[in-house]
Amino acid sequence: MFAGISVFSQEIKVKKGEIQIDGKSVAKIDKEKNNYTISDLSGKALFTATITSQTPLKNNVSKNWLQLTGSNGVIRELELIDKTSFSFGFEKPITQNLILSDNPLLPVSGIDESKINSFFQTEDRSISTAEDIRIEKDKETNRSEDALAADNKILISSVGIISANNQKIGYIVRKVTGTDGIQKFLSYTVLDINKIPVAQIDFSSYDKANIQSGLVLKTFDGKSFPIKLANYTSERLEYDELAPRVIKKLYANGYTLGDMKSMAEIAHQENAEANNQQNNDAESRAKADSKNIYNIPGYVIGKDGTKKNGEITIMFESIAVKLGVNDTKAYGDTATLHSSDKTEFLKAKDGVKFCAGERCFIGVAGTSSLGGSVFLEILEEKNEGYVLNDLRYPEDYYLKLANQPKAVYLGEKGGFGKRKPEKIKKAFDEYVSCPTLDFSKYDTKTKEGLVQVLADYSAQCKK
Repeated sequence: MFAGISVFSQEIKVKKGEIQIDGKSVAKIDKEKNNYTISDLSGKALFTATITSQTPLKNNVSKNWLQLTGSNGVIRELELIDKTSFSFGFEKPITQNLILSDNPLLPVSGIDESKINSFFQTEDRSISTAEDIRIEKDKETNRSEDALAADNKILISSVGIISANNQKIGYIVRKVTGTDGIQKFLSYTVLDINKIPVAQIDFSSYDKANIQSGLVLKTFDGKSFPIKLANYTSERLEYDELAPRVIKKLYANGYTLGDMKSMAEIAHQENAEANNQQNNDAESRAKADSKNIYNIPGYVIGKDGTKKNGEITIMFESIAVKLGVNDTKAYGDTATLHSSDKTEFLKAKDGVKFCAGERCFIGVAGTSSLGGSVFLEILEEKNEGYVLNDLRYPEDYYLKLANQPKAVYLGEKGGFGKRKPEKIKKAFDEYVSCPTLDFSKYDTKTKEGLVQVLADYSAQCKK
């Protein structure tokens, strides 16, 4: 037999019954059913190991742990290390846990028998004990629910009719929702006397899957109740143990079926209001975290120099996309000015300039190969020339000179990858059209570089 794993730069192998770390044999391992005996290299048995999910009270639970038994019969339980890998047997995960734990019983230096003897001086079954305590608590809950159901003569007929005290109070319906070839995926839906759904539980025909994932009963008003110590045992309702547990759980928690129409309507309204509030809260958070500007006091200056005061709103990114909704609309090309008597739409294509609070923007063309105009934030202004930033793409800076109809991008981004320096230089020379300015002296992809270009242009080139 040969098995190997490589974890944390240590190569761990089991070869011909010997555990090896980085090629060095440190112990022997022998299997008998699901128990593994760990011995020193001379063959002296030191302890046995297994991985189990069964408690001393024979309760099977959803978690596994490492159970070690010393030669003196003392049992110790240990949590499994993170990322324990399971194969067809327990040899690999046991070996991992004995070597890679924080305080390994099989260190790379070899077995320390005195450490092992000391380890097994005291028993520790805290993991299984905690599971047994939890299960006994669940059993007590189930006994209480059973007693209440018996007092009220809760019954389920073979066709899913639920009765209490010999009166029909509702229905339970089983539905197959899917299959994967190994198991069926099913659900039980509980309905009141009006056939209004009250609760639903999803489960598997494979009992171990239900133990691992847990069974949760969900009600129409948004509450959840874990179902413990019950599993799906039969397609026939009168023989299944899960169906009656579902009804008992509901009844014990105040869902007594019968006519629950008014409660369902109230719950539906409350759920709708809660969903609306949740959606509104999510939208408010998305707006607060966005690049957009909403209702900020400011002013607009038209091309004719007219100034108008009001509240400015402009969107540079989609709130819908932040909320997980597809949105292909373009942003940044329109703003609104809301005054006391009207709302005015501002178009970037009109070259409008506006300020919202301390931040100012101007509509310019030249930001896209597809044409069109957008509002860019003014970072520097000199002699009607600007250094601008596109809030939609904050890493992009633009230069806008007074004698040019469009802004220019002089960074490295191109339509198909990174632009070559010679192409950027050509764009620079053509745009500034001033031989005095030497392209090589400026870092045109940064704000600071463009601010220097604008300053030098104003001083050396502008007539």
